[in-house]
Parts: sequence; structure tokens; C-alpha cells
Amino acid sequence: MIVKLTSWRLPFSLLFPVILLPQEYLLAQEPFVSTANNSNSVVEETIRQMPTVLLQSAVVLDESNLIPLLPDIYRLGNFKYELIPGALSSFYMTQSMSERSVYKLVQEPGTDGLKVSDGSMLIEYVEGTDTAAIARDYGLKLTRDFPSVRTASFQAARFSGLSELMETLMNDERISFVSLDLIDPSIGPR
Repeated sequence: MIVKLTSWRLPFSLLFPVILLPQEYLLAQEPFVSTANNSNSVVEETIRQMPTVLLQSAVVLDESNLIPLLPDIYRLGNFKYELIPGALSSFYMTQSMSERSVYKLVQEPGTDGLKVSDGSMLIEYVEGTDTAAIARDYGLKLTRDFPSVRTASFQAARFSGLSELMETLMNDERISFVSLDLIDPSIGPR
């Protein structure tokens, strides 16, 4: 019996280091290779993969559910939308342009779901930054400021050029991070 037990341990003891060596090598690796410009960092990847604003989409907040679902009009939470301008944009959008916010559909990278944007951005700024100066410098409307977390919400005047504006903002030394403030209609009313 002692001979059998020893003969079983010998192959296992020889195989054990072979199994552990690759695992130890994999666990010791860093998830990102550090470079001079940090081009492989998580933040950099997030910046490159900005959500896509579907500029042709028409989106209306329909809290009372008055807009009927037609062949090209769809529901997304409390919003009704169409991907290509049609009945929704020609009738409902023209009646509400002066009194309501303008919304667009947004496609986030790597997801199939749609979200809604009113063109507002969340900007994390460096300590000591004047948020009113950022608004003035870029033609934005400052809607909310959260100084305790150095973040403010800014409204862009229009959707066209929004991605380029966000990239320009990211290059401003007063700004740490910029993201599109998205409405997730699946969560429910805001």
C-alpha cells in the first residue's frame, strides 16, 4: 500500500509545478501596460468610445401617452420616437418646439439598447475652476453645479457638433472628464 501511494504522488508532484507556473505568470500580469501618454487606460478607452447621437431621430416626452404608436413611431419608456423624420417630427415636434426640451436617441458603444439625451453633459472639473467661465467659453448653459464632487451639468445649444465639443472640452486643462448625461427610459420617469 505504501508503494502504491508513493507511485501516485510522484507523477502528481511532477505535474503540479507545470500547472501552477502558467497561472502564476497570468496572475502577475498587469491589466494595462503603462505608457507615457496612458493611451491604454480605462479613461482613455471611455473617451474614444463616446455614445453616438442619432441626429435624425425625433424624440418626444409623452408622459400622458397621447401620441399613438404608428408604424414608424415607437415607445421607449415615457418617450415616443422615430428613427427617420416622419409623422412624429412633422406634427408633434412642431407643436412643442417652443415649450419643451429637444431630445435625441443615443446608442452607447457595445450595447443594443437606446437611451435619450437632451444634449446635456456632465463635466468633472479641476479644483478651483470657475464653472461659469467654462459655460461662457464654450457657449454652454450651466444647469447644475455640484461643487462637493467638482462636477457640473451643462446644456449644449444644439446636438450637431456635440461629439467634437466634448473632445475639445476634454483637452481643456480645467476639465478632468466629460460624459453625455443620458436618460435611461427603462428605469422609469425622471
